[in-house]
Amino acid sequence: MDPRDFLEVAKKLSQGGTAAEYRTAVSRAYYATYHVGAEFLKGVGCSISNGPSGHGEVIRNLSNCDDLELAKVGSQLTDLRSQRNFADYNLDNTKYDNQRISKAATVQAERMIQALNQCGSGSRREDIAQALKVYLRKINS
Repeated sequence: MDPRDFLEVAKKLSQGGTAAEYRTAVSRAYYATYHVGAEFLKGVGCSISNGPSGHGEVIRNLSNCDDLELAKVGSQLTDLRSQRNFADYNLDNTKYDNQRISKAATVQAERMIQALNQCGSGSRREDIAQALKVYLRKINS
């Protein structure tokens, strides 16, 4: 499955009219971005855990790959993850029960995925892969 399909689902849900649709849009926007990030990192030689620890690994690796744009994606992914957690677990708080926030999350996720897609080829990808090898060696020693 292409994780970008989650973003398309998020966009549709953000057009809905219920709190459940808006909250689920935020969740799917996060997971689309997380999985595209994990896919990118695996493609440059990083191993990413399939469990809960994988979320932190994606964020840390993006934030430490010596690429300013990807570091920004890592930081934004932290924010989007917090939004997802809030939307999924704080059902008594109505902050995420509106279309404006769910649309903003999908727009943010789309921009982040575009940034990841742009890093996926050429010399930039090679530079990122090399920087990640150095970073992973450093933290694993």
